[in-house]
Amino acid sequence: MQLKNDKIAIEVATLGAELQSLKNVETGQEFLWQADPEVWPRYAPNLFPLVGRLRDDEYIIGEETYSLGQHGFAREKEFDVIKWNPSEVTFSLKSSLETYPSYPFDFELRIGYQLKGNKVLQSFEVINTGDEDLPFSFGAHPAFIADPIEEYRLEFSDEETEESDTVINGIRSGFMRSCFDGNSIHLSKSIFDKDALIFKGLKSQTITLKHNDGREVLSMTLNGFPYLGIWAKPQANYVCIEPWCGIADKHNHDKNLFTKEGIVVLPEGENYRREIELTLKS
Repeated sequence: MQLKNDKIAIEVATLGAELQSLKNVETGQEFLWQADPEVWPRYAPNLFPLVGRLRDDEYIIGEETYSLGQHGFAREKEFDVIKWNPSEVTFSLKSSLETYPSYPFDFELRIGYQLKGNKVLQSFEVINTGDEDLPFSFGAHPAFIADPIEEYRLEFSDEETEESDTVINGIRSGFMRSCFDGNSIHLSKSIFDKDALIFKGLKSQTITLKHNDGREVLSMTLNGFPYLGIWAKPQANYVCIEPWCGIADKHNHDKNLFTKEGIVVLPEGENYRREIELTLKS
């Protein structure tokens, strides 16, 4: 499904409501990683009802234990289209007999895309359609071309001193490492050898992908996302900038979903919405 204006053209699939192309209309330049199956076969998956990995890929509610894989199931589900025009689309995924075995809650997840000039606004909205509290996390996982990766950096709108939690087998270890040089992270082929960089409590609201010579490629503005992941397959020529409302388990978490760090608990009948703004620069 395509959205297009005089600046930007995007392609979005109903499978996972996943963005699959992000192009400058005038130049034809593609900004989104094109899912090379020999490297990483995804474009920009959407994460729900959790972000990251659970200890042993399971969680506990009361006396019951449930299995749920890394990043949840939304990226593997077909969404319905509930709104479309040439500059805007909204997708919907609802709880069903397919989702209850791994996630026994009633919900609706809406993911929207809207074009405004040289910007793409991506929205996430979770609606509690059940009669009990709804625990969840969600996040975005878009991959942007950075070829070759060592010629790029991520520049943050504020100077940052936060350290990244080190991930071991998808679980946060609690061992921290420094990544920032002032307000920048310099990318390299080895920076993700120990998996993703994971931050919480950053001051910056805008992150810009830049060439090392100063040319700007694109920027992402986060609105209310408390966590950020940065990742790529080691040696690959792309970078994922991942705003999250949620985070992977720590190595010592007791598996209770309601006490998991980053879980949003939404009361019956309420909704929770966040938005990301992507701006093309090149």
